Amino acid sequence: MVDIRYSQNFYTNKEHLREMVRRALLSSDDIVIDIGSGSGIITEELSQYSENVIAFELDVDYFEKLKKNIPYPKVQLNNKDFLNTKLPHKDFKIFSNIPFASTADIINKITAVNSHLKEAYLFVQKEAAERYLGYPINTQISAILSSRYTITILEELDRRDFRPIPSVDIVLLKIAKKDKQEKEFERYRDFITYIFNQTNSSVLDTFKKIFTEKQMPYIKKYLREKNYSKPSEISSEYYIEIFQYFKMNGEKYARRVQGSHLKYTRLHSKREKVHRTRI
Repeated sequence: MVDIRYSQNFYTNKEHLREMVRRALLSSDDIVIDIGSGSGIITEELSQYSENVIAFELDVDYFEKLKKNIPYPKVQLNNKDFLNTKLPHKDFKIFSNIPFASTADIINKITAVNSHLKEAYLFVQKEAAERYLGYPINTQISAILSSRYTITILEELDRRDFRPIPSVDIVLLKIAKKDKQEKEFERYRDFITYIFNQTNSSVLDTFKKIFTEKQMPYIKKYLREKNYSKPSEISSEYYIEIFQYFKMNGEKYARRVQGSHLKYTRLHSKREKVHRTRI
């Protein structure tokens, strides 16, 4: 039996799928991954454009259907858990209706430090997509990924095109690597995680710990002009801007944020295990 986290609402509108894949502008040389392929409706469409399609389907029954429906030798079919496999060592793309319950784990994997993700087109729950966009308020993950990726909702999908019909809105989310990226991504990720996880009553108190006395008047002026007091009220663009000044502050300040993301990940991993145990 497959874990409930990998269960899916399969997309059935072939005509609209064909249009979405066409707009993704895939080329024959692109490595394209489909995660949770089911019986292969998306995999088959991708194979019309790329000669390097890699499909993952963990459920044995669906995998047998996938093999029958996708007889093309150029498509690599895998009866494996995508989360436990290695990513390609060169640029790749993803077009997939992923298991909604695994959205965070999948996006964390494909946007990891050494990932060669170029573009991802993902069917995800609208609420989850908005967290990655930082809408209507900014989020930790949105602020982190914005230093490397442009994230947009391309369209809202019709619930009636899924089986079973979901009880929430589903959208097509695009994650595209930026041409100009923050080179010190791990350090930036620690910087953002540190800011979002302090217990101060105001984000200004957090900034006082990691910026110099000369820098603080400019930051304080900006926050007061905008009337911002929470990390979620600050734009990702401003975080990227002030990180450039933080990098000049020396080892004393760098140590204060160092390892913040690893600590956060470990803490939330423990909480997730406890939650699953109690279900």
